[in-house]
Amino acid sequence: MAGRYVCKIILIVCWVVCCIDVDAASVTNNKEKIIFILTDGLRWDRFGQDLPNFIKMEQNGVKADWLNGVFMTMTIPSTFSIATGLYPESHGAIHNLFFNATSGEKSPSFMATMNYTEWFDAGAEPIWVTTISQGGKAGTILYTGSNVPIKGVEPTKNIPIDLSGSCFSLPMNERIDNALSWITSQDFDIVVIYFNLPDFNLHSYGTEDQRTFDTLYEVDDAIGYLFQRLEEDDLTDTVNVIIASDHGHINSEVGKHVLLYDYINVTDVDFIIADYGPCFQLNAVDGKLDQVYMALKNAHPALTVYKKDELPERYHYGNNERVLDIFGCVDPGWHLHTAIQGNDTFLISDHGYDNQWMVMKSSFYAQGPHFKKNYRAEPSQQVDIYSMMCEILSLDPAPNNGSRKRYADMFASDAANRMVPTRVQISLLLIFVMAIFM
Repeated sequence: MAGRYVCKIILIVCWVVCCIDVDAASVTNNKEKIIFILTDGLRWDRFGQDLPNFIKMEQNGVKADWLNGVFMTMTIPSTFSIATGLYPESHGAIHNLFFNATSGEKSPSFMATMNYTEWFDAGAEPIWVTTISQGGKAGTILYTGSNVPIKGVEPTKNIPIDLSGSCFSLPMNERIDNALSWITSQDFDIVVIYFNLPDFNLHSYGTEDQRTFDTLYEVDDAIGYLFQRLEEDDLTDTVNVIIASDHGHINSEVGKHVLLYDYINVTDVDFIIADYGPCFQLNAVDGKLDQVYMALKNAHPALTVYKKDELPERYHYGNNERVLDIFGCVDPGWHLHTAIQGNDTFLISDHGYDNQWMVMKSSFYAQGPHFKKNYRAEPSQQVDIYSMMCEILSLDPAPNNGSRKRYADMFASDAANRMVPTRVQISLLLIFVMAIFM
């Protein structure tokens, strides 16, 4: 009888300790870590280049046939969907430019958008917030949404995007060094890194230029450097590396352009987001909505126009109050502007087009203790990556649009056996054992 009471006391003490400590321990004591790298504009086919370190990742880990990106295929909507597991209509960062049609405010640039808290803090929860909220440590390096607090939480450490864009001159190897330092010396659970290449060169030189290919090999060299460092630091059995891209790219020609103000009067437009990528959206002045819509709907064979409530459900885009009343996009390879102006720039290659086009599909690679080796996966979804990372880190994910069924086959057969139990799991187990001795 005395032994039974002693057992009860021990179990109760253990249960209390778990309630106090396991919230943090379930994350920070988890053996497995994650380095996630977003390499901007790395199309699914790598633009035909045989990149040796990506090929090694195929052999030593998982490669998806391609990654199905969200609409629209711009960097901020796409990278924030990856970080949150939500479609843009759900996370609210629906464009590379912040805008508010009610106040008339617009951010002047992609970089400036990073500092608009309300653009990102609209209810979504990125992976670094999930990690920190459950007792872990998370670092971000030049990643979308990390400049501002979200749900009152900021990354444990952050290298921010600055207004000038000079931050992108930080060498990729240094970004990797920072990530590994945070993991090894400060027990970070995840570090999320943004590579601005090859996108920067693609816009300037196109998909078939040697200067673009050079940047592809720069990215590949950085990946090789990462795995070299992981091996030197004896982290290959600890760190999972996931690499994804946000969108593809396609070349376009200066002569292939659609000018909106050739078809509608500027005085009929109350607020417009245009002259940035191949899509536009606008609110017409009172009483002019149908007139403007009809003028644009059949204006040009390369231009597709919708009223907001007509946007295809497959876009997962229209069900957000920020989306304006009329929305349109040109076909891949075409430019869209309001009008020709002296300072207009026609990019050699661009993205932002309908995500159904193969030229907009992106890349997915993964290697580490949680993943199979030499495994070719079916086409994946950007919105699945958040819940995938939560599972590897034994985190309870926030509500998201991901599906475990679409990525579970990538995991090694014994991956589940290495999962660290959560507080709830341990508490339930202890309660069960206590009940046996009651």
